[in-house]
Amino acid sequence: MKGFHIIAGLLWFIVLQNIAFADNIYKVRNIKRGESLKLKQSPSRNSKTLVAIPHDASWILRRDKGRKVVDKVVWRKVQWNNALGWLSAYYIENDPVAEKRAAKRQACLNDRNIKEKICCGYSKAARKQAYKHVPILTVKNIPIGKSLTLYSQPTESGKKLVAIPHNATWIADLGEKRKHQNGTLWSHVRWTGKIGWVKSAFVKPDPQTTHIGDLKRKLCSGVL
Repeated sequence: MKGFHIIAGLLWFIVLQNIAFADNIYKVRNIKRGESLKLKQSPSRNSKTLVAIPHDASWILRRDKGRKVVDKVVWRKVQWNNALGWLSAYYIENDPVAEKRAAKRQACLNDRNIKEKICCGYSKAARKQAYKHVPILTVKNIPIGKSLTLYSQPTESGKKLVAIPHNATWIADLGEKRKHQNGTLWSHVRWTGKIGWVKSAFVKPDPQTTHIGDLKRKLCSGVL
């Protein structure tokens, strides 16, 4: 039971980390599919890149009340996952869908009648699904600020679906592998709702996140 409480506490921490005010959530715009938006350490194009944010990313949280203008570029201080940095305002805009979800999640967290706060934001459809173990992968061997491309097919000639950041996890392993004629091994995965293929050399198992995901599905689907 001690291990259960530790993981439950970690899940609650994750929930708290993702709380956002409903009018302070951005999404990426003006970036081509499969390309990335660079999150900078300071408000400058020449600043160090902290992480490459995918072209369709959301839940980018505003972390300043104002703005900075550097060389005629308007910058916003934001947080995406655990990275805090700066983005050009040209590449972000408010996300009304995420704002509504954030407000709904906040209402769930504030509702005294809901005991399992960990499940706030867990969809009704997901609650009805039978529990299933899902192995989770994380990215490896990708330099900071670079990305791992998710392709539609197990080949670089496939369509680019999304650029996965160098430090990404929660990549669901769908269990299938294929070897290209050039010897490259590919893994079939799902990330942020998109299903495709990544080079197996750039992903590895993430036991801790797998355990966290399994526990959350058990809790929120009524298995525990």
